[in-house]
Amino acid sequence: MAFSAMYTGASGIKAHSLLLQQTGSNIANVNTTAYKSGRTFLENLHSQDATGTISGVVSGGGSNTAGQIGMGVKLSSTRIDFKEGSYEPTSSSTDLAIAGKGFFRVAEQSSPISHYTRAGNFRFDKNGLLTDAHKNVLQGYAYDSDGKLGSTSTNIALPLKEEKNASGETIMVVKSDPKATSSVTLKTNLDSGTVDNSQDTKSPFFSLLSQWDGTKNPPLAADKYAYNSSLQVYDKNGNKVNLTVYYDKVTPSESGPTDKKYWEYIVTVSPENDGRSSTATTSAAGLLMTGTLTFSGDGNLLNQTAYSLSSNSSGNAKDLNNWSLANFDSEGKPTFSATITGEKGQGDAQQISIDLGVKSASSSWNTTGGTAADVGSNASGLPKMNDGKIDALSTTDYKGSSSTISRSQDGFGEGYLQNVAVNGDGVLSAIYSNGLSQDLYKINMYNFNSEFGLRREGSNYFGETSESGAAIEGIAKKEGMGAIMENNLETSNVDLAKEFATMILTQRGFQANSKMITTSDQLINITLGVKK
Repeated sequence: MAFSAMYTGASGIKAHSLLLQQTGSNIANVNTTAYKSGRTFLENLHSQDATGTISGVVSGGGSNTAGQIGMGVKLSSTRIDFKEGSYEPTSSSTDLAIAGKGFFRVAEQSSPISHYTRAGNFRFDKNGLLTDAHKNVLQGYAYDSDGKLGSTSTNIALPLKEEKNASGETIMVVKSDPKATSSVTLKTNLDSGTVDNSQDTKSPFFSLLSQWDGTKNPPLAADKYAYNSSLQVYDKNGNKVNLTVYYDKVTPSESGPTDKKYWEYIVTVSPENDGRSSTATTSAAGLLMTGTLTFSGDGNLLNQTAYSLSSNSSGNAKDLNNWSLANFDSEGKPTFSATITGEKGQGDAQQISIDLGVKSASSSWNTTGGTAADVGSNASGLPKMNDGKIDALSTTDYKGSSSTISRSQDGFGEGYLQNVAVNGDGVLSAIYSNGLSQDLYKINMYNFNSEFGLRREGSNYFGETSESGAAIEGIAKKEGMGAIMENNLETSNVDLAKEFATMILTQRGFQANSKMITTSDQLINITLGVKK
């Protein structure tokens, strides 16, 4: 029996060694990113029948069953504790943590093998790949150029492009290509108390056009208009120029409705930035559009006219006969044509719409083939937009200082990557120096039918097994997946106080089992001495 007792003690030492090994691993990884602590469970070994002893159970016939004596202990199972750790803020936007269920998936670059992890300390490498510390690449769904999200998981990589640097060397950069302006919105308040600065008795509604002289600097004297407002517009090459709208009050030469007020405007660029051949080196250089605004007596916008230089015009570009009613875009805003010349050369002709606060629902005028010369000096000769719709925020003619209420345009120049951002839905966006933000990827997330069946692979990785089931692919905040937190890393979920308590209990168990062996050894020696 002493030999059996020694075996039982040995099994206890072995089992408690394994307990201590797991506790030691937990303590060693107390500062490991996203480490999940483990628990080890023991179970008793088989028991040996001891003939003639009483086990505590009496048979129906009155005789006693044989007693049982335990033969020791063994390791039953281990379990990973997937309780979330706390979150540690960082300074890098590519440090990611998962708040809730789920795992990231990273793929090896040289093989089809993938791993699952909650450690989100990712960085972009020299090839633009978003990798972990072992150069494995984070997976996600890519957005195409139209902003449509793909359905196939792929490596997350920055869209690198080749470019020549100042030394003529080819380098790889992440940049946003320029986009030509196609729409301008400009809302202003024009002071109703101002005077008519530019006057033309024959064509009072186009006095600014007649005063403009693209061969002079400035093309329009400061005392010839009441107010102006500018914003930058772009061509497809990234050239940016100031688009300036000048306003002046109009006093019709002939009697007209007394309950209405009128302003004229011209849309211009600096003459040196005007690349149209029809206006080159002429007094019309820089003139892109002219028109009028009609207001009610209380200063609210009623209608607008807009004229652009006819494409088939010849001769004097400032001749009002060469200025025709403008075309409309799909939203009913009048358009003009511009060709921009700048640091990056001359671009192609581009159509730009302008929104001053009124649009034509039918994209039409109440007359056809009209020119600016047809208006004359009477306000009743002004065309109107058919089905004009006034915006809630529009140009006004209220008493007070003239001011710009809002202005915007949809173009932009080229921009270089400044940073990336990841939102709670896992959308990774590139932020460029031109102010543009572009969605690049939505980060994949994965879950399992039984996360306790996952296999530890080292390096903060887990691998799927038949016990865990196949990985279930999804995205953040959907179907039970957690949210993604940028500028954060999940810390270890090890509870040091608990681990130290476990370590003390394991030590006591180990000591007691070792005492069992030494005691059994003494009994064997005594038995051998009796024989002698």
